[in-house]
Amino acid sequence: MDDIRSILPKVIKGFEDPEKQKRSLLIDSWPSIAGEKLTKQTRPQLSSKGILYVHVKDSVLAFEISQRYRQSLLKRAQAALGEEAVKEVRILVGK
Repeated sequence: MDDIRSILPKVIKGFEDPEKQKRSLLIDSWPSIAGEKLTKQTRPQLSSKGILYVHVKDSVLAFEISQRYRQSLLKRAQAALGEEAVKEVRILVGK
């Protein structure tokens, strides 16, 4: 029989807001979505309108992601979270 301490987090997670669950899944899945190189240099944020914001530190990286990786990030995020959950990817410089 499972210990209550091992079951309780799963039960509590089941009561969370579906939007929170998607955001949590995004954070957990980000290394497989972005890859090792981009994971270290980016921070994902999912809006309730289905926009995946990818925060980067500088404009050079923002341009590279926008030109080379935007479509693949969109497809991988949609595969992980669903097409309705992620409709667009936008790159933001700063914080």
